[in-house]
Order: sequence, then structure tokens, then C-alpha cells
Amino acid sequence: MSLALEQFPLFHGLSPELLTQWGKFFRERRFTKRQLLEFSPDCLEPIYFVRSGRIKISYLSEDGKEFTVACLSPGDVYSVHSLASATALENSVVIYLGMDKFRPLLEECPELSLRLIRLLGNLLKDTNDVILDLAFREVSVRLAHVILREGHPANKQQVIVKLPSFLDFTHEQLAALIGTTRQTVNEILKRWERQGIVALKRGKVAVLNWELLNDKGNLFS
Repeated sequence: MSLALEQFPLFHGLSPELLTQWGKFFRERRFTKRQLLEFSPDCLEPIYFVRSGRIKISYLSEDGKEFTVACLSPGDVYSVHSLASATALENSVVIYLGMDKFRPLLEECPELSLRLIRLLGNLLKDTNDVILDLAFREVSVRLAHVILREGHPANKQQVIVKLPSFLDFTHEQLAALIGTTRQTVNEILKRWERQGIVALKRGKVAVLNWELLNDKGNLFS
């Protein structure tokens, strides 16, 4: 499991001997598209790392409305909360362990604790941005923010920006991420297509102009 741990930013660069030692505490589980993430009952307070696929973190209101606050991609880490649900947006693989086994790793390696604080800080910032979007910004601005956050090459540490940039999200997934309907997302994307911002091909979105899309995201911000 040491090679699997190395792929995650939290563990990157730590000694192979340490990762090999820690690997025995992790388990792997696969989830199919739209499947809720559930873990073994004997795993208390699971912490999981996305190895492949995408995981949607959301809350359900009393009237049945879903609010998505995060979209986890490969390399991301999250923990199970009693009120939040995690759903696979596509076939996904995660590795996980319980807090009772994770806590000793933090005590053994102080650097790991510092990295975790930074990762959680970034996650909290992203979650706050999503909440602000849902509460105060119109749908088209929320859509622009999601595409910029999840798809812009700069956020994926790509130096060369190639156009068009294809997003690995369906219209249905984008709708879930901004708390609206697929029909509304389709209408906005078609309008942006006429403006030369995106191109639509077989249910996928290709960004043609990141600067114009950024302008859409800055409206009323």
C-alpha cells in the first residue's frame, strides 16, 4: 500500500519505510456511480482518500433539497460526518482507515499533522466559497465558479493552457454541484456557447475562453 499512499499530497515525499509501515492500516473500497459511501462498522470515524473517481459531499435539508458543498477528486482526503452524505459521481476507489488508527500516525510524524492542517484549511475555504455561492449568487455565477474551480488548468498545476479545455463533468453533475436543475445548466451553457465561451459535445463541456468565463464568475462577486 506504500505506492498508493505516495500518490496523495498528504504523504508525498515521506520515507518509503514509513509509508510501507503505515500501509497495513489502510483498506481499499470501490464504489459505483451514485453509490453512497459506507464503510465497515468496525471502522470508527473513517478518514478516506480518493484514489480515483469523484465524490460529492452534500447535505439534505428537511424539505428534501440537496446542497453540495464539495467535490472530491483523486488525491483529496475527507472524513465521515454524521450529517453529510458522500456519493460517488462516477465509479470511484478510495482507501480508508479509522481515526483510532490515524491518530497514532499524526503523533509519529509531526510533519503529517502540519500538512493535514493546510489541507483542511484549503478544504474549509473551498466549502465556505460554495456556501456563499449557494446563499448569495445567481445560478450562472455559481456555474462559472464551479467550472473555474474544478477545471481551470492553473488549479491542476498545468503550466501550458491548451484550448479547448474539456471538463470531465456531465451537465447533471454540474447541476448537482451548484444546487439547480440540469435544464437550467443546459440553458446557461447554450447561451455561453453562442457567446464563444464554451462548446458542447455529447453532454460534455469544452472551455474555449477562460478569460470570458472568469468575467462571468466575477459578476456581482
